[in-house]
Amino acid sequence: MNAPVRTTRWTGWEPRTGAAAPDDPGAVFAERIADAGEDRYEFLAVAARGFRPPRFLTVQDLASPSGAEHDAATGTSDPVLRQTWSMEYRELAATAPRAVAPHAIYLLGVNPPEGVTDGELEVFNDFYTNVHLPEVAERRHALRAVRYELARLLKPPYPSAPRFLAAYEVDEAGSSNRRHTGPPYSSGPEVWQRHTTPWRLWYRYVAT
Repeated sequence: MNAPVRTTRWTGWEPRTGAAAPDDPGAVFAERIADAGEDRYEFLAVAARGFRPPRFLTVQDLASPSGAEHDAATGTSDPVLRQTWSMEYRELAATAPRAVAPHAIYLLGVNPPEGVTDGELEVFNDFYTNVHLPEVAERRHALRAVRYELARLLKPPYPSAPRFLAAYEVDEAGSSNRRHTGPPYSSGPEVWQRHTTPWRLWYRYVAT
């Protein structure tokens, strides 16, 4: 696993309605942040019942030189795009550095059980990082997987943001076949078995 290297801002966007509604929201989104130094994604599917996530998603590396300037540019005053949520996540681990842009990401939000102790959380994180993350990446034929922890809420999503986030980057084949292959995942320690997964989301990468 690689050492933590960055904090990223995850921002959800929806096209405005009414007179400000764009004719082609996807084209507006692509043009809107074409020079922002961000990864851009458009919603593909939700793999579990629950809320409908925002249609568009931007992921900004806060270590980039444009980070401070872009804070103001991505506010809620955009004439055609409405910001629905925004969170900052700190990277915890990655199975590999990014070599190519993915075709899509499988985005999972994970919460540890309520009332977890520091010792239990250490066991939880060790299993998640060193066993579960690479297992899912391998069996979904992911290009790589990255794990994050919530650092700051700017505009919370409904009903809340998960404490941990994992992004599995896949190619086109992996995006088309959204089932894992191989044996079941390791059951893990008891504290892991009590985790919840409020987000199971698929987003298509929008190339610059």
